[in-house]
Amino acid sequence: MSARRRRLLDAAHSPWPMLIALVASVPAFYDSMMPTPATWATWMYVVSGLVVLASSWRLQHSLARQAHPPGGTVSWARHAVDLKLDWFLGGALLLNAVLPQSNASEPALIWRLLVAVLMLYRLLKISLPLFTETGLARLLAMGATVLALCGIGFYWLDPGIDSLHDGLWLAFSTAATVGYGDVVPSSTASRIFSVFVVLLGYGLLSLVTASIAAMFVGTQERKVEHEIMRDMHTQLRTVREEIRLLREELAAQKGLNAPPAEAQPPQTPAEATPTA
Repeated sequence: MSARRRRLLDAAHSPWPMLIALVASVPAFYDSMMPTPATWATWMYVVSGLVVLASSWRLQHSLARQAHPPGGTVSWARHAVDLKLDWFLGGALLLNAVLPQSNASEPALIWRLLVAVLMLYRLLKISLPLFTETGLARLLAMGATVLALCGIGFYWLDPGIDSLHDGLWLAFSTAATVGYGDVVPSSTASRIFSVFVVLLGYGLLSLVTASIAAMFVGTQERKVEHEIMRDMHTQLRTVREEIRLLREELAAQKGLNAPPAEAQPPQTPAEATPTA
């Protein structure tokens, strides 16, 4: 595969346009449940849907070009399910823009909830490599950022949340599944939002716990590997010393078993006198 085709394929597989478009449509989903929905939510659905469809078309077009090139190994099966889901999500986001508001139509709310669950699945599948390839410090920073955004979301959605710090506290207690009961969601939008915050909290806490466990396991593995390497070096030195002793013994035995030199017959005076 040429360098140009590889760059085009990598650009088509980039998760960032899809990730940004799906995240940008989340506020529009909750705005449709507010008492006075804003008009920007409709345009957010339209823009997000077009970006998702454009990303799906670019990926499908790139895979079609790379399906059977000389020496190509791109498999359609690995991307078929994701492509179908992306096409569906793009069309669903455009449909959300023309459906009635969720606070005025229960079927529209159920449809948007179904689309939101599929969006959450796609977001997790896209962003999971981005989270698992980072260290603990970056993972904690991203977790704090997500919790801050969730706190702002509670402050925006719930009329019972009077301050931002109450929203942040509700986001933390919800994500950690603590449930003190001092601050609770009181509106339909914030209750639905809390469901996704709980799922997000499970994911974040699992990643942080796994990262901490990996640090301890990695430290223990390095100690074990160091001990194994040290034992291997000791054994190699012993083997080399034994090989050296064996070579010396073999050389000594060869010297003892060598045949004596043949005796030369005495020379006569005529043979000993050089000729002129």
